[in-house]
Amino acid sequence: MSSLSNLLEPTVPKYTIKLPSTNKSLNFRPFLVKEEKVLLTAQETSDDTGMLTAIKQVIESCFKDITDAGNLPIFDIEYLFINLRAKSVGEIVSPIIVCPYTGEEVSLEVNLSSIEVIQDKTHTKKIQINDDLIINMKYPSINILSGREIDYDDPLSFYDLIVDCVDTIVTKDETIKANELPKKEIQSFVDNMTKVQFDKLLEFFLTSPKLEHIVKYKTSDDVDREVVLSGLSDFFA
Repeated sequence: MSSLSNLLEPTVPKYTIKLPSTNKSLNFRPFLVKEEKVLLTAQETSDDTGMLTAIKQVIESCFKDITDAGNLPIFDIEYLFINLRAKSVGEIVSPIIVCPYTGEEVSLEVNLSSIEVIQDKTHTKKIQINDDLIINMKYPSINILSGREIDYDDPLSFYDLIVDCVDTIVTKDETIKANELPKKEIQSFVDNMTKVQFDKLLEFFLTSPKLEHIVKYKTSDDVDREVVLSGLSDFFA
């Protein structure tokens, strides 16, 4: 006798998507009731870290070739989840915003399938510190960001994140892997940078690829306005 759950497997649709960071094609299926329960449980806790962990777990379950979503850049995670949610529940969502001009609540309509990862043309992972020194950075992932609170208006709040996102340090003579060094050594290395050098590392984060979408709306004063939605919390507010 066949397992009852196996009887449903042939009816589950399959889809293909390209990973923004590598352009690699990935196969996935919609999330099922068991995965939706994981998301709902995390949502009830109102804990950002718990929600990221749940999203990681669901992506690993639904995407055939992803075994550790925790190491993917956050913009990859957000893009995969947006498309996963579109195929699992529906493409249209209606986030509610408070208009910064009139103070009124406005219900928007967003097609998740139209959302793309925005790439800044000036962005690079290779940071030229001086003529003899290059730092290669890696993108923040769930594993790196878990439990952190980043204030984008406060450069100091980026400090630990910068330290954890240093991938390799390249000199004329060698390539040094940051994960093979004590964290204190990387911290000391960053501490001894000039402000100009440190700002170059900040620029890496500020220009990193991101999920972003412009939505137009009209307020009660009959004025056409627009808002930029960025990140999962904006799309599912």
